[in-house]
Amino acid sequence: MARIDRARLDAAEFKFVTEVPPRYTDLDPQKHVNNAALAAILQESRLRFQTAARVPQLLEGRRILVAAVSIEYAGETMFPDPIEIGVGILTLGRTSVTLGHRGRQGGRATFYAETVLVCMGKDEPTPIPAGMREVYEGLRIP
Repeated sequence: MARIDRARLDAAEFKFVTEVPPRYTDLDPQKHVNNAALAAILQESRLRFQTAARVPQLLEGRRILVAAVSIEYAGETMFPDPIEIGVGILTLGRTSVTLGHRGRQGGRATFYAETVLVCMGKDEPTPIPAGMREVYEGLRIP
């Protein structure tokens, strides 16, 4: 993946924002949230986004697989303050979608991420169902 367009994500007005509190077990020896733990926190925000967008109900027998994740760390994430994560659609293809994520804590950016999701049929990528495409279109980041 190319570098994440941080300026685009900083300027974005996310239609979906969630707060995920870090757990004490997410801390590393430097007393900040470990980068690997942030990947799990990112996963939590993605699940909440997909659930809020009703994706599980719109799959029409298909499934969604993560094809790629790219995370760029912009600052330390500290315990115990919640992490505010905005999630939106960057690109929408025929069988895949790229999500953009921006993590903030205390008003400052702590990470940026992109996740590529692929819509799968039985054994291969399949077109995103029309209802799901419509929902995703409404969650685009300009």
